[in-house]
Amino acid sequence: MKPNFIANFIIKRAKFLLLSLLLLTSLASQSASAFTDLNGKQDSIINHIGKDKWTIVEVWESNCAACRMHMPEMVKFDGKLKNARLLGVSLDGQKGIDAAEDFIMEYNIKFPTIITNYVEMNVWMQQSIGESLVGTPTFILFDPEGKLVAAQPGIVSIESLETFISENSKPSTVATK
Repeated sequence: MKPNFIANFIIKRAKFLLLSLLLLTSLASQSASAFTDLNGKQDSIINHIGKDKWTIVEVWESNCAACRMHMPEMVKFDGKLKNARLLGVSLDGQKGIDAAEDFIMEYNIKFPTIITNYVEMNVWMQQSIGESLVGTPTFILFDPEGKLVAAQPGIVSIESLETFISENSKPSTVATK
């Protein structure tokens, strides 16, 4: 009787592992399209970082009060430094794309925005920067070579961003537009 028990256990365990692998494969294939532009075309944060400019990633959601309070400052800051760019990441997801688009129009956001959701952003943050998503807004800063410099949940003042970028840039690249 013991051999059947062991055989059944091994078969059940193998089925469980196979189902787990199938689930992970399914999730991985969904993750590949979990970051899109506003038109549904696949995009990635990595497509926007480096390239000789500081990249400030602001993770937001349309129903986030702090995001709504801070976004006008980000819109004013957009384009202020010639060696810095902004990238928005909306956590409204594909189901909330209308709310994200309304938010973008309401605040007249001109910088690129990627659409994703909490789960996918959290996975990306854990894999790419070694931290979990705490909430919105969250700021992630990459240097001109694309190296992670900082990740900060909560509002980050524009003055702090501008000062940090200016103090850590070559003098010829800092000029304001």
